[in-house]
Amino acid sequence: MRERISKLHHNRIFALVFWLIVIFAAIVTLPNVNTIIQYDGQPQLANTSQPVKASQIRNTWGRNLNGTYTVNAVYNNPDGALTNKQLAAINKSVAQLQKRSSYYGIQKITTMTNTPTSKPQLFSKDKSTEIVQLAVSHNQGTVRQITSQLKDQIATIGLNTYVTSPEIVSDAANEHISSFTLIVILMTLLVALVAMGILFASIIAPIITFLAILISYISTLSLATNLAYHWNFAYSEYTPIFLLLGISLFTLLTSFWFYRDLRNHIDDGMESQAATSQVIQNLGYRVLISTLSLTLAFGSLMLFDFSTIRAYGLLGIGFAITGIASVTLVPVFAGMLGNSLFWPKKTRPQLRDHKMWHTLARFGMWQPWVAILVVAYLIGPFAYSYRSQLSYDNATDISNNQAVQGARVLSAHFGQGKATPVTLYLQTSQRLDNQNQLFQLDNLTKKLRAQPGVASVTSVTQPGGQPITQYYVSSQLSSIDNELTGVSGQLQTVRNDLKSDSVNLRQKALKAEIKRLQKLTSKTNSLVSDSSTLQSSIQSASSKSSASGSSSSKAAKSYIKQLNQVNTELSTALSTLTSLSNGIDTANTSATAAHSNLSNYATGLKAVNDSLNNSRKQVINMQKTTNKIYLYLDGLQSSEAAKSLYLSPTQIASGDFQQSLTNFTDEKVKSTYLTITLKQAPNAQTTAKTLTQLRQVAKAQLRGTVLKNATLTFAGQPVVTATIQNQYQHDLPRVLLLVFGITLLLVILFSRSLLQAGYWFLTFLASVAASYQLTHLIMKWLTGNGDFNWQVPLLAFVPVTVLGVVELTQLALSFRLNEAPLMDWLLPGLKDVGQTMRHSLFIIIAGVLGLLAAESQTLTAVTLITIFTAIIFNLTLPIMAAAFGKLSVVIPAQKPYRFRRQRRADRSLKSTDDTTHDEK
Repeated sequence: MRERISKLHHNRIFALVFWLIVIFAAIVTLPNVNTIIQYDGQPQLANTSQPVKASQIRNTWGRNLNGTYTVNAVYNNPDGALTNKQLAAINKSVAQLQKRSSYYGIQKITTMTNTPTSKPQLFSKDKSTEIVQLAVSHNQGTVRQITSQLKDQIATIGLNTYVTSPEIVSDAANEHISSFTLIVILMTLLVALVAMGILFASIIAPIITFLAILISYISTLSLATNLAYHWNFAYSEYTPIFLLLGISLFTLLTSFWFYRDLRNHIDDGMESQAATSQVIQNLGYRVLISTLSLTLAFGSLMLFDFSTIRAYGLLGIGFAITGIASVTLVPVFAGMLGNSLFWPKKTRPQLRDHKMWHTLARFGMWQPWVAILVVAYLIGPFAYSYRSQLSYDNATDISNNQAVQGARVLSAHFGQGKATPVTLYLQTSQRLDNQNQLFQLDNLTKKLRAQPGVASVTSVTQPGGQPITQYYVSSQLSSIDNELTGVSGQLQTVRNDLKSDSVNLRQKALKAEIKRLQKLTSKTNSLVSDSSTLQSSIQSASSKSSASGSSSSKAAKSYIKQLNQVNTELSTALSTLTSLSNGIDTANTSATAAHSNLSNYATGLKAVNDSLNNSRKQVINMQKTTNKIYLYLDGLQSSEAAKSLYLSPTQIASGDFQQSLTNFTDEKVKSTYLTITLKQAPNAQTTAKTLTQLRQVAKAQLRGTVLKNATLTFAGQPVVTATIQNQYQHDLPRVLLLVFGITLLLVILFSRSLLQAGYWFLTFLASVAASYQLTHLIMKWLTGNGDFNWQVPLLAFVPVTVLGVVELTQLALSFRLNEAPLMDWLLPGLKDVGQTMRHSLFIIIAGVLGLLAAESQTLTAVTLITIFTAIIFNLTLPIMAAAFGKLSVVIPAQKPYRFRRQRRADRSLKSTDDTTHDEK
């Protein structure tokens, strides 16, 4: 039994069983990679980030909108303005959507018909495009499924229809990446087979390498996807690709080292198991330090908060698995197959002595400074002109997708930022349906619209993106001015009427009294006449009475006759006097009454006249005051103050404004949102700066107002993009510093030389920077787009780091194991390393060619950066290593202070000789 176990151990069967169990478990537990990419592929933002907070607000919004996202159904007439027939067809399509809203999970439909105040935001100015906004529940199905169903539902004859939203575009980008991931995997494995077949002219060796790559890759991928699926670990849409890229390159390189050394031992006559053990012993340290360098370098990325960068930390696990497989799995087949591993060509190929590195190293040693200047001249401009020109647009490779086309239609007819607006959520503890809060919200709306880079802003007070006239003081003042003008004219009329009434009132009263006094005067005149007659009669009677004394006898009869006549006249006089008395009494009464009436009337007339004069004066003052008010309000109307919002209780209770409250506030009317449309696309270079400015302006605008304690939260695709950009730009330099720092530290430790390792590493960095910029120029020439996708530096970081670690560790080990002085090692040592560097160069280039099968600008750029880096680094490393190596020996040996002393002695000796010569 022991012998059998020992034999199994000797043949490494236990290692084979172990890997079979590992691969079986990995395959069985491997989740659906496409599903993981769809749901977890996008960057995971922190819970404290603005987009995540906004999502939480939206999930508790109420009004049947919890857990919904907005989808734009776009109807476009490519031939011009929409006709009445086409508009009717759109309304019919919307009606069908309304009927099947529960099937599609549509919670709300907003059109320009049911929301007239929002018409400017839903109907383009050229009248060729109409938007129907749909609030769709996340629980109804996947974004991909809902998009497909809605696209079929809104199809309208004669119109181009699209279903688009930032969520749909992101999902389409993930779907596109998933579609070419399998192609890239297969092509990379195929290229690996061909590359190993070319290097060893064999069929079996490439197959063994293929199995090693496949087992390492599936094991790592299964671990990564399970971590994402069960424990929500960071995952990137490019995780399957960069895992394959790193694992395949490292496996190809370690397999090449192993097969080359194994063939040498087998050809020398060693038995296959013994040769395998010897190879493991020889290469174990080299594989160990390379694995350790890559594992530590990439494993350290798990320390970062940004999910996309943290996802690359899984490569550390992948490299560890690959390193273990290189020294346990490949030797199983090598020990069993022996020389058959290299079938059909079993004889060792005749190796030629390649002198490229030797020639380049000789040039560096010949004139170190010249060599350094030449290299700096050739790659310096590219390295110096390095600029981080990155694009955060995930739709670059899916230009034919209907959601992307719909977004472009919106941008063409509504403005660049229409398809990806910014939403500002405002939460407060007070209700937002009163004048004070609405006034501040409107001021915030106007302030945000005035900022550079902002095209329009919609809010509860401006649902159409423009002020509603009747809600503002200027419009209300205009109505008041018109009323004041009418009042002023009426006051002038009253003033004139009062003046006329004052005059007419005096004349009419006096005429009535005059008529009454004329009647009294005529009666008085009659009474005076009767009194005069009576007086004459009495005087006549008296005279006749005195005459009768002398002639009474004669005239008795005449006297008696006169007396009777007097008596008659007296009776008449008495009657007249009685009448006169009565007349006098009447006249007296009338006169008294007239006098009283005249006095009273005069007094009343004076009071009325005074009152009329006072009223006239008051009217004059009122007219002057009204004119002043009119002038004040007219000036106020033309001032900035008149542009303020004022909503009366009646206006707030109106149907139009209540609809705005329903559309823009939550169920409790304590939260609202403003939709900000930017002038540029969300991936523009200035978007992050614009959003920062908007955030500062919003906080400053509400400071010191009734909304000073309100919570502001920004959301939308531009905010997501800016958040990713800020985190990425903040972490990328630290990533480079950490990974390259670890690599440099390990190279220093392995080479036990600080200066030489530093020179080599600086050459590597310059090669990477030059390759990056050179690729940028080529991609701009090929595609017209000079901005790399933001994932390019991270993806290119993987093969480039593998290249640097492999070549620098090999050079470091060669330098460390050499016992000769540095000057004696430079040429032979660099020449010896260069014999395998060309194979490493070939493997690196071949290993990334499979990425071109994706026809993706992102992966094409990664391929070019890797190829250019490998070429430039392999051309410049021997030159710079030899040049700096020689200078590091020659410069310290020169000892400049001794030269100065010698020059002084020479000058003194020369002056002595000259003096002696002059004396002679």
